[in-house]
Amino acid sequence: MSILLDNLEGKKTKEKPIWLMRQAGRHLPEYHKLKSKYNNLLEMFLCKEAIVEATLQPLQRYEIDAAIIFSDILMVPYIMGGLPAFENAGKGPTVNIDFKEKPDFKRTQVIYDSIKEVKTRNQKPLLGFSGGVWSTLLYCLFNANQRKEISQKIILEKEKEIKKNINKTVDVIITHASKQIESGIDAFQIFESWSGLLNDEQFEEWCIEPTKTIIKEIKKLDTYTIGFPREASLENYIKYSNIETLDCISLDTKFSLSNITKLNQNICFQGNLDPLVLLEGDKVLKEKINEILVAFEHHSHIFNLGHGVLPGTKIENIETLIEEVKKK
Repeated sequence: MSILLDNLEGKKTKEKPIWLMRQAGRHLPEYHKLKSKYNNLLEMFLCKEAIVEATLQPLQRYEIDAAIIFSDILMVPYIMGGLPAFENAGKGPTVNIDFKEKPDFKRTQVIYDSIKEVKTRNQKPLLGFSGGVWSTLLYCLFNANQRKEISQKIILEKEKEIKKNINKTVDVIITHASKQIESGIDAFQIFESWSGLLNDEQFEEWCIEPTKTIIKEIKKLDTYTIGFPREASLENYIKYSNIETLDCISLDTKFSLSNITKLNQNICFQGNLDPLVLLEGDKVLKEKINEILVAFEHHSHIFNLGHGVLPGTKIENIETLIEEVKKK
């Protein structure tokens, strides 16, 4: 077993495992060369050659401990008949969907085939993922301009539609996750990227309960589970960390390391270096790395960022990060 899987199992290792959210992509020159062959991101997300190559690129460059399949959280609405668009002048992706079509997993068969191919070419653990129910529905029900100005007032205007589509979205995520697991992934991460927008009641109903259902089902297939309730309140982080059969909780950049002991102590932790610190590099980067390593010294822990690698991040900064983590 790898040191990453050991930590997901709850076994703290002497050497700290590390991988980075968005390690495949925008900061790599080889990724931009690959991307230039395609008309848009959706085309890449549906091409086996692109998925496999982009997934493996960071492992060919860095001494990291896991790959994550090159995909996107909008593959779930794509399965549900939606049409995602990723080129939107810096406003973020959009998806056109009416929820009336029957889910079609043939649309994403290329992802499952790509997972099998990656597993034949790489011995390190492979992570699969999807968005959480709330974050998936946010992209389906709110356009880019609404997301930019999002508020409780705007959210509540769509409350009926959110509640109407939760169960359907849960079912699709379970099947999408199951197909990834059956194809060979070693762990599955749920990206609840927009959970910080919700009040406590909404978080319980739209994040906690759906995630419980998803994890309960996919754990039957003998995989490890990672949850990422980004920018949730401390109280909601505590609730999320206590979801039954959750193996690991990923902590965002804003999560205070002084609050680690308030979370479930029987699971692994992941995170939470600020991508801006990685972008800047220099002395502050090493200081923050050491601060995180000390904070998690007595815990099962996977070193990661509190969000994804930013465009423009220097290769040497990531190399420094990996070197610092590995030498401790």
